[in-house]
Amino acid sequence: MKLLGVIRDNNYLEYLDNGLEGIILPLETFSVDYFKYYSISDIRECRKSTDKLLYVVINKMIFNNELDNLLTVLKDLETLKIDGIFFYDLAVLNLVRENNLSINLIYNGTHMVTNSDTINLYYDLGVKGAYLSNEITKDEVLNIKSNTKSDLFILLLGNPVVAMSRRSLLTSYFTNKNKSKDDLITIKEPKSGQEFIVKEDSNGTTFFFNKRLNLSNVYEELVDCGINYGIIEQGDYNSGEYKELINAFVNFSKLKIDELAGYNRGFLYRETIYKVK
Repeated sequence: MKLLGVIRDNNYLEYLDNGLEGIILPLETFSVDYFKYYSISDIRECRKSTDKLLYVVINKMIFNNELDNLLTVLKDLETLKIDGIFFYDLAVLNLVRENNLSINLIYNGTHMVTNSDTINLYYDLGVKGAYLSNEITKDEVLNIKSNTKSDLFILLLGNPVVAMSRRSLLTSYFTNKNKSKDDLITIKEPKSGQEFIVKEDSNGTTFFFNKRLNLSNVYEELVDCGINYGIIEQGDYNSGEYKELINAFVNFSKLKIDELAGYNRGFLYRETIYKVK
């Protein structure tokens, strides 16, 4: 399994030298649900700086008036020879196909990549990778792997996205309360007591589960079954802590990872009803 990082500070070259085999860069104006975004110029500089794996995220809903700009961006990314694009909206797939662009695509349908039938449908359309949903069990992950030729990406460690709204919910909330707005808050759901991080930006409002998902307990099994790529998000770790975490995966130490990240295993052993089957 190749380890990819989602970086929140400016030290991505250090982390690539520390054991990551590549990084994932969310593209500004065309991606959502991240804490740091990169321009085409940033991505160009990154490509010049390293020959490690370099993926770009384009995962927002695309509007008609954005299509021309999106095509320009895709052509720029093709010339940069990035290793792939994580996409959500089918506009990305259609533009790549219609313009015969040489770009590796990874389907990033958030909560919808839950079965091999869906993944294989996209594979037949030329999409050779899929980012698995966080809401499936370990057995479902293993079943998908045994029934698809697609490269599979999985979140090994990070704060899962629970929901995203195009509306500016924090702006509305603070306006209603007659308070100065905060773009990042933590809320608690009263019945379950679960906490969520709520972040607003120009694309809307994202809810993250305020407890890191940590798949260290099945990491070796995922490696053995052939899952191709594992993603480790930096989140709010400082540089030293994140390097320590990367090293704990490279020289695998479940004890150390759990010490740094906790024991939230998500839906590994229990099905969620909120799932496309």
